[in-house]
Amino acid sequence: MTCESSYGRLFPVRLPIRLLVVLACLVSGRTRAQSLSVAGQRPFVISVVPVVRNGSVGGVAIDATGAVEQAEPRDVLTLRNARLAALNGLAGDVTRASNLRKISLRRLDATLAQHASQNKPLTPELLYLAGMQRVQYVFAYPKCHDIVLAGPAEGWTVNGAGEVVGSTSGGATMQLDDLIAALRTRDALLAGDMISCSIDPTPEGLQRFAQVMHGAEATPSDEWLDRMEQAVGPQKITLTGVSGDNHFAHVLVAADWQMKRLGMGLAPSPVEGLPSYLELLKGKSGATPHAAMPRWWIAYGKEPVERDAEGLGWRISRPGIQVLTAAQRVDADGHAATQLAGDPAAKQWADLMTTKYDQLAKAQPVFGQLRGCMDLALVTAVLASGDLLTRVGLDLPMLLDDKRLQLAAYEVPKSVASQASAIRKRRAWVVSVSGGVELDVSRPVNTAGVEPQVNAARIQASPSRTSSWWWD
Repeated sequence: MTCESSYGRLFPVRLPIRLLVVLACLVSGRTRAQSLSVAGQRPFVISVVPVVRNGSVGGVAIDATGAVEQAEPRDVLTLRNARLAALNGLAGDVTRASNLRKISLRRLDATLAQHASQNKPLTPELLYLAGMQRVQYVFAYPKCHDIVLAGPAEGWTVNGAGEVVGSTSGGATMQLDDLIAALRTRDALLAGDMISCSIDPTPEGLQRFAQVMHGAEATPSDEWLDRMEQAVGPQKITLTGVSGDNHFAHVLVAADWQMKRLGMGLAPSPVEGLPSYLELLKGKSGATPHAAMPRWWIAYGKEPVERDAEGLGWRISRPGIQVLTAAQRVDADGHAATQLAGDPAAKQWADLMTTKYDQLAKAQPVFGQLRGCMDLALVTAVLASGDLLTRVGLDLPMLLDDKRLQLAAYEVPKSVASQASAIRKRRAWVVSVSGGVELDVSRPVNTAGVEPQVNAARIQASPSRTSSWWWD
């Protein structure tokens, strides 16, 4: 079956997500029991997640005040046991690995509506999107009034950290709540709004930091690092355009935290060939500016998206991710806006993490979760471009309407404790910091190159071939 339509104009959309910090931050996530609810009815649980302080995202936790901290081992164990129990009895074709599993948004929405009308708990297949690990294609079918997402999938299990991952590859499994959170940014994209997340020190904290740096000791000691952390104090987390009380937002923050720990040498690298930035810097010659603060952020690669000639088929490349770097420093007044010349060691570390990203995504699944969320951000941008849902005549009342279907609320992260790591190098202090995540979806969607093979894949994946909400 083929579905034909004219190619619509791409709306200029932009979805940057920026996290900029002065010192490394401990970021976390604590959730309440995940549930979906329908207005006028009692909520029904979509996942068994205990109401405890737990390592729900990236091995981190958050208390009722919004302060973040590392998860306690006992809470991680509680979470793991609860998720294992929720997956009990998982069997059938959904556990089989697939190079290209397909999900019909129209049928998925109808299935959610059916469960809601019967107040019936959602199955693991729904909660974890039939084991899909990333979105590789977005296909539009005007005659079928449908949008289909397609990507690799496999059966799933729970690892030692309580994270849901592929049973064979160990890669992160995508979640229904992330898809819903991403799709519900569509109207904001069409309105030209931006989704952003930033972690920023207070002006007072930066001034105190500059004063501590002015009196820096000859040799970095634990006591001096403690003073530096206390001087900066708690840093503020600001989320715009997307609610901070969902899993999608917590993934962004947790991935940034994990990147800081790797870059600053606060955690051992889980993959070979990725030393910390500080280790790389020790082997570099040349002068280093006083109080230098390199930062890194995860963004889309140069050409992460391709489409067919009519804009009905889109392909998201793998990995489609690039780690970028820039340099700043804190001046005597506590300002951190000065751009410095490129730091070769910072650039080397960014390039290494880009090269190692696939390995990291399996060794630390939060990076795989981040890639999944980045895929879903691109999916939403594709739907917003040319108003693709209207073009195919598709309504998604359950997925798009939070009055009919509500995501369970996570604790909203509000503040982050600072953590410092520094080395003394030729009379200059080097303080390692990092940026975060930046999703500029307008560039890849509006500049997507035309690839004829995308249309052939779209025809092959037609939803007319099955009646299920997912298929291989």
